[in-house]
Amino acid sequence: MRKFFIGITTVLMIVFSPVSLAFADTVSVNFENPPYVLGSINNQDGWTSLGSVGSGCAVYDHAVASQSAYLSFGNQSLRISDAATSGCFGDQTFAKPLVNAVGETAATAGSFSEGTRQRHFEMQFDIGSTSSLVQPGMHVSVSPDRGDGSRMSYLRFEDSALGINVFFDDVQQPGPCSPSGCANFVETQVGTDLSRLVPHKIKLTLDTLDGPGNDVVKVYIDSTLVKTGTSWEDYYRYDPESSAEQSPRIVKTVIFRTSGTASPLDQGNGFLFDNFSSLSGPILVGPPTDKNQCKNGGWKTFNNPSFKNQGQCISFVENHQNQNGDGGKSGNNNQQIGNNQGSN
Repeated sequence: MRKFFIGITTVLMIVFSPVSLAFADTVSVNFENPPYVLGSINNQDGWTSLGSVGSGCAVYDHAVASQSAYLSFGNQSLRISDAATSGCFGDQTFAKPLVNAVGETAATAGSFSEGTRQRHFEMQFDIGSTSSLVQPGMHVSVSPDRGDGSRMSYLRFEDSALGINVFFDDVQQPGPCSPSGCANFVETQVGTDLSRLVPHKIKLTLDTLDGPGNDVVKVYIDSTLVKTGTSWEDYYRYDPESSAEQSPRIVKTVIFRTSGTASPLDQGNGFLFDNFSSLSGPILVGPPTDKNQCKNGGWKTFNNPSFKNQGQCISFVENHQNQNGDGGKSGNNNQQIGNNQGSN
């Protein structure tokens, strides 16, 4: 099965009726040939993976691979195992970057270009397994990143006897702390025993707001909101471990990282990733949930969807049920974790 591929596009305005979203930049990848070929994804269509070609801290088992387990994945997927791991960052696998980065006013770009800075980031992908059976110890993390390991959020996927477990880490640090590595990383299990027999859609959104402790991160599994938390902005802002660059970071890519304990028996197997996308744009406002929100010019404030006039906004409210909630696979097992971001 061949999947439709879309490269980086710069979008000024996508107009629906009545929905209208103004995303500045999108990336969409399905790992099919063309342009992707089997083997290391390094230097394929903007992706980098230096370690997978032997130019890093370890020779990572990260590659474009043939697959036939999931119809929606087509013929090829990104396959990642933890057969080789390290504590390094810059040599891991980075997705094709966005042109227009995301970050608050104080966020720093380092040596990276940022285009026209935006405030809203999304990443989305499907995850599956190369095996219907457990791969003991198999784990990988996926994070919004600047491009050098400067992560602004974090998801980890671990295989278990009953399925795939998903963990989310945010930083809840209200002010300066000491010593180095003191930031309060809090881990929440947000997905439990996801079946390996079917792929699962993962989505993470990040809204960056000026000031400390107020970024908003939302995590979805199979279209269900499972967690609302915050970013890692205050690790960079307050932890002395980040003193060389004491500020939040921009986001323009996604890092797929294998660290911690290696599982050599997973070589050639692991997790499959497909139907990857990322985007940057304005923070979404809406949809309206009450007709009064449309009045006195209120209809002009919405962009998710946007409206041509007050009447269109009121009609939307009358004809649509607001849907939200965090049921399904959500978890609430919170625990404090490692003392520095390099440990994850």
